[in-house]
Amino acid sequence: MTLQQRLLLHCAELWRALFAWIPGGPGVMARRLAFGPLFGRAGRFRCGVGVAIQGFGNISFGRNVGFNRYSSLYAARGVISLGSNVFLGDFSSINANDAQIRIGNNVAIGPMCIIQGANHNFDDLTKPIVDQGHTQGQVIIEDNVWIAAHCTILPGAHLESGCVIAAGAVVRGRIPANSVAGGVPAKIIRERGRV
Repeated sequence: MTLQQRLLLHCAELWRALFAWIPGGPGVMARRLAFGPLFGRAGRFRCGVGVAIQGFGNISFGRNVGFNRYSSLYAARGVISLGSNVFLGDFSSINANDAQIRIGNNVAIGPMCIIQGANHNFDDLTKPIVDQGHTQGQVIIEDNVWIAAHCTILPGAHLESGCVIAAGAVVRGRIPANSVAGGVPAKIIRERGRV
């Protein structure tokens, strides 16, 4: 990361800190006005109290998007792209550093979920893990998906349209369209529309 990029990141962090704490409706409006121009592309959005954002310029989204209380978006070295009608639950995190995360339209992400686009490298026993960098990855979440509370979506995950991910699931790999998946690791439980 260049010095200019680091300075921009610090300025954006300071700007976020000035507005992140304001409660209620006035805070939502202040954050919309303060943060909107910083995003790569932003439709109408709601940003709750305490939301942490890094890499504003690498984050884009459509209209009617909600980032609930204390959620976080990290894209200083990655890309986050959200469609319209996407909602990120309280204390949830989308981390696209060294990765790309693409989320379609009409997606509900429950509280305390983690969407992680890259993994740490750890095979070199002569170096600390924190010094080994990341393996770049990608996460794709198509339209009309519900991710219930406490889920972890790992690099390489591809949730096809209409999926439901049960609470507490850990997902890596492809989940077929209109499937209900759950468990650790997540497995298909059933298809939607069939009892």
